[in-house]
Amino acid sequence: MSREICVHSWPCSYYLEPEKRWVPGKLSLTSHSLRFATDKTGEALVSFPLSSVIEIKKEASHFVFSSITVLEKDHLKHWFSSLQPNRNAVFSIIEHFWRELLLSPSEAPLPVTKGKQLAGLMACSQKRLEETARVLHHQGEQLDSITRGLDKMESDLDVADRYRGRFGHTGHAPAVCGDAGWALVGDTF
Repeated sequence: MSREICVHSWPCSYYLEPEKRWVPGKLSLTSHSLRFATDKTGEALVSFPLSSVIEIKKEASHFVFSSITVLEKDHLKHWFSSLQPNRNAVFSIIEHFWRELLLSPSEAPLPVTKGKQLAGLMACSQKRLEETARVLHHQGEQLDSITRGLDKMESDLDVADRYRGRFGHTGHAPAVCGDAGWALVGDTF
């Protein structure tokens, strides 16, 4: 993996089975392998080719922490949690490269050209841009709705001011609208 170009890396924690504890570090992905190195020493705790992976899943450790599990052919299961920016984003990218490798026509790893890397980054960027556009569109609709509500409130206040002026309201008692029409508080309907 040392000669391969790192496609992406994410801060996360790795479950160290022999010690029964989570170790903070960084998960790195190349086009053909995954590697986890600790924050403390930079030591690689685990490194394996994507071709040895038989399953990648989203799971929850201890029913609380969202995690990604990677199962290798020798049935060794690796747990990664506290993934940033979030589990779904990391999972999508890792799964993309894993599936791409599974679907490749030959068993021999092909060298990744800069063009392929840039095309992959562009595709990921386009997907994120589309998701962002959808979120912004939804937020725009929410702002339009809020603006319409504020415009209606302003219109209602203008009507209330006109009625207050028309009925000679001096401002000493608030006016309210009931079934019988506008009246000063304290008046009977």
